[in-house]
Amino acid sequence: MLDRFFIVAHRGASAYEPENTLRSIRRAIEMGADAVEVDVRMTSDGVPVIMHDPTVDRTTNGKGEVRYMSLEEMESLDAGLGEKVPRLDEVLDEVKGKVDLLIELKVDEASLPALKLVEDRGMIDSVLFISFSIRALESVLRSQFKAHTGLIYSKPGDWIVRAKQIGCEFILPKYHLATRKAIDLAHRSHLRVIPWVIDDLELAKELKDRGSDGIATNRPDIMVSLKE
Repeated sequence: MLDRFFIVAHRGASAYEPENTLRSIRRAIEMGADAVEVDVRMTSDGVPVIMHDPTVDRTTNGKGEVRYMSLEEMESLDAGLGEKVPRLDEVLDEVKGKVDLLIELKVDEASLPALKLVEDRGMIDSVLFISFSIRALESVLRSQFKAHTGLIYSKPGDWIVRAKQIGCEFILPKYHLATRKAIDLAHRSHLRVIPWVIDDLELAKELKDRGSDGIATNRPDIMVSLKE
């Protein structure tokens, strides 16, 4: 998966469409993204749904915490332009055979339900499980050693070493931490690097020149030229 410099659409084409919706994902695919990233949380009745924040307040017409809301309540919301909050299974079906998918596990308890949905569809080789949570990634790898995983981080630390210890294949540093030295160290550790989130083309070019393996962006349309 992701075997050349690649463009990851962060929450879909989220600079143009409501984030983390099927509409945003479709737009990203149309724009030429190689992969789409979405965020997964669990409803109160145990269904993996696509939502970045702990609450639905910012991105929908509703209010409340995702973990206390049923799937029925989540699907009744407007996530922008009439879009509903998607289930993870709907996203997997949408991207299958088109692009790779990065599933950010926002809560540890989403790890195994998300993995099961991926395995049920035979998509283990086209999905990258990513998280700030080491526990979430370890849970995935304990259950499926063939799963692809990546550690996300936004502060300085020994993250490259820790990612390697877990068994990750990728690191996802906030862009200012993706120095040439850090990228070189990651590559020597056989880890690939996806900095986030970059919407400035010149900065993206600089990160590519430093050796980044790909970038995550809200604006995939202006970044696809970097694949040439």
